[in-house]
Amino acid sequence: MPPLGIGCLQAFLEKNNITCDIIDLNNIFYNLSSGELKKSWLISCNASLENNIFDLMQKNHPEEFKRLADQMLGYEIIGFSCFKSNMSSSLKLIKLLKSGNKNIKIIVGGPEITRQFFKTSGKFTRDIKSQVDFIVTGEGEKPLLAIVRTGQQAAGQDKKITFNELADLGALPWPVYKGLDIGSYPRKNSISILSSRGCVRKCRFCSERLLYKKFRQRPVKNMIEEIRYYKSRYKTEYFVFHDSMINNDLKKLEELCGEVIKNFGSIKWEAQIAIRKDMSHETLEKIKKSGCYNLFVGLESGCDRTLEKMNKGFTTKEAADFFKKLNGAGLFFGVSIIIGYPGETEAEFRESLDFIIKNKALIPKIEQINPFTHYDGTTSGKKADKNAPKRLDIFIKEIKSHGFKYTNAFLGNLIEK
Repeated sequence: MPPLGIGCLQAFLEKNNITCDIIDLNNIFYNLSSGELKKSWLISCNASLENNIFDLMQKNHPEEFKRLADQMLGYEIIGFSCFKSNMSSSLKLIKLLKSGNKNIKIIVGGPEITRQFFKTSGKFTRDIKSQVDFIVTGEGEKPLLAIVRTGQQAAGQDKKITFNELADLGALPWPVYKGLDIGSYPRKNSISILSSRGCVRKCRFCSERLLYKKFRQRPVKNMIEEIRYYKSRYKTEYFVFHDSMINNDLKKLEELCGEVIKNFGSIKWEAQIAIRKDMSHETLEKIKKSGCYNLFVGLESGCDRTLEKMNKGFTTKEAADFFKKLNGAGLFFGVSIIIGYPGETEAEFRESLDFIIKNKALIPKIEQINPFTHYDGTTSGKKADKNAPKRLDIFIKEIKSHGFKYTNAFLGNLIEK
């Protein structure tokens, strides 16, 4: 789908009377690629492709690559949204652009920059510092606007801006993706949407919660206007919420669902949801009535001791009760599982697996299973149990033998390939 984060930044700058274009190299070159390369492109954590994609773009599509590079050389400021998957290619492109126009100002931000901030205690690596003019950790709107308006003074002496967040999201414009062909993206009739930033929970293994310092929500009225815009402008059918938890604030969630029902009858939407014992049947029924067709539930373990170590905030009994409520409201969902969390014993692993099998009738789908991965800045241990790979194979084999529905692409998708 179109890039949500960059779309938000573009809309924010445009609202402040600053012209901003989006060049989505990922989508452009994906669409130009062969069927075989597209399959490889869609493999999660494909380290081999991540390291070689820049060279492949140049080699396979030299004319388009040169055209886009020449276009970028005409800008005063270029910002890169950096993920682990595109960090290598971003640095190579930055080097190329700087060699063509030394006066271009380069900004890097995004999740990988935040990870590097925690990994290096804010110092960052030489390959980043030596090539860029500004480094933005955390939310990008206020830092980007300040850089464009005031230049070097915005970042201080060391050119770094850290967690300079909007006080609230009330005035945040939604993305309109000016200049992008929405129909060129692989997932058709779908759009990413965000009702909040941050998370009220503090799961020890989660790096997503480190992207923001504060939890903030957009006004429901603003969300309804955004949904209406997408439905009218692009005939959007599916809305994918990227909130860490759609149920961070139950009162706001009920209000949003109520306004969706009032204004549209229903819309097709999906989201991540946390296990909460204080969600009523009436709230879940309203979620269903508003058009929710899928929920992603971060269960992570079926062992109470492991859940406590993860700081998940619920017990296995509460999880089972929550699943019963979801089923009672007719809501479809899938759960994610972490194998080999630091300190997990063989008995605890078996307890987690037994919980899943025992509650098969309550769990419509196993959405994701992965061995524990440590992310910089989190408070969990750094190493998965040494038996995690073997246990992963056992877990996958068991869920298949018991006839669970599952997403094959998300079984071990965080393992680097």
